[in-house]
Amino acid sequence: MIKLEFSKVCTGGNDFVVVDNRKKILDVDHQSDLVEMLCARKYAIGADGVCFIELSEQADYQVRCFSNNGTETEFNTNGLRASSRVANEKEMAGNSHTIKTSVGIFKSEVSEKIVSIEVPQPKEIDIKHELEIPHNFESKIVHLSYVDAGFNHIVFRVEKTATFDSRGIGAILSNHTKYQPSGIDVSFYDVIDNHNLNISTYEVGVGGVVNSSGNGAVSAFLVAELKKEVASPLIVHAWGGLLKVSRKDISVIVEGEARIAYSGYITSDMLNFDIDKIRKKGFLL
Repeated sequence: MIKLEFSKVCTGGNDFVVVDNRKKILDVDHQSDLVEMLCARKYAIGADGVCFIELSEQADYQVRCFSNNGTETEFNTNGLRASSRVANEKEMAGNSHTIKTSVGIFKSEVSEKIVSIEVPQPKEIDIKHELEIPHNFESKIVHLSYVDAGFNHIVFRVEKTATFDSRGIGAILSNHTKYQPSGIDVSFYDVIDNHNLNISTYEVGVGGVVNSSGNGAVSAFLVAELKKEVASPLIVHAWGGLLKVSRKDISVIVEGEARIAYSGYITSDMLNFDIDKIRKKGFLL
């Protein structure tokens, strides 16, 4: 029987199934159904996403991350932090790691339960991004910000994230025709003070608001810093916990906890799971 090892890792509000695929037991290009199976809460392990660790000739290892709807993400900050925690546990690298992704090689640092990722200089930050959306019987121009930092993200400052309709407005913005066919993640933030802000993030791959988002934390920091609303270091407050975002020259460092909740093996029962039946019921989240 094939034994596929995994770890369930919690990263300050996000949770990931991290699979050790260094022996190439799985062809990751054809695992969207398995990703959905593993992420199905109450039916399987349950997670926001799945990360596969593989061998790399250019870095200590390679990581490919998928959202719980089975779509691959180019770069997932918290997913990479979760993977680094597992890689460190398995002694794939020491405390300093290099990680190959589809958009380049990234650096991480592991210190017990704290894991940081260095995000290089973004390709683009547009704080005058405009979007036309339906509003009653007319169209309305919404002014927000756009970030391309190895991942694409839009950011919108609101008066108070705690009472803002992040799910409803997030779904409208995320699924706008401008960002099709894949959609885009959206973060809403409000500033507490010069070194603290609140955030709420709608992720298109999850189809809802997540407890935490590393990509959202980076994007909100980049936008708010450029607008001179905050300064480094910044503590980003999400519903699921805290992330620290700091400036390092032209790069950004994201750090926070990454805890291995448990490890085990994916069973044949799991591999034979009838995902279509559960998918039709809409019980994947």
